Amino acid sequence: MIDWNILLRGTVAVIAGVVGPSALAASCSVTSPGISFGAYDPLRDVDTNGTGSIQLACDEPVTATVILARSGPSLDRMMTNGISQLIYGLYADPQRNTIWGDGMGGSQTVTVQGTSISQPVYGKILKRQQVTAGSYNDTITVTISY
Repeated sequence: MIDWNILLRGTVAVIAGVVGPSALAASCSVTSPGISFGAYDPLRDVDTNGTGSIQLACDEPVTATVILARSGPSLDRMMTNGISQLIYGLYADPQRNTIWGDGMGGSQTVTVQGTSISQPVYGKILKRQQVTAGSYNDTITVTISY
C-alpha cells in the first residue's frame, strides 16, 4: 500500500489598479488542504483519482489567474519516497483532460472571479506503476495573480 499526499503551497501576487488619483489593491489570502488519495495499489488496472481544492479569500472582488507551478520541463509531476518516484497529474476539469500548470507546454492556467472562491483541483496517479511501499509526497507552489 502506498499513502501519498500533495501539499499545495500558496503565494499571492498583488497588483494595484489605479482609479482616479488614488491606487487601490485588493488583499487576498490563499489556502489549500492539499490532495490525499489514500492507498495506491500498483496492481490495479485503473488510474487512482482524487480531488482537492484551493481557497481564495479577498476583501474585494477580483479576477485572478491560478498557476500550479511545474518543477521541470515535463507535464508529468513526481511524488517521491526516497529514490522511488510516482507519476501523477493535476487537472482543471473532473474528466482530467485539461492539465493545470503554468500555461506552458500544453498546460493551462485557471481564471477565477469573486471574493470567496473554492476552486477544485483534480488529481490522477497513473495506473500500474511499480514502486516501493511507503509515503509519497510532493509540494506544488500555487501562484495567484490578480
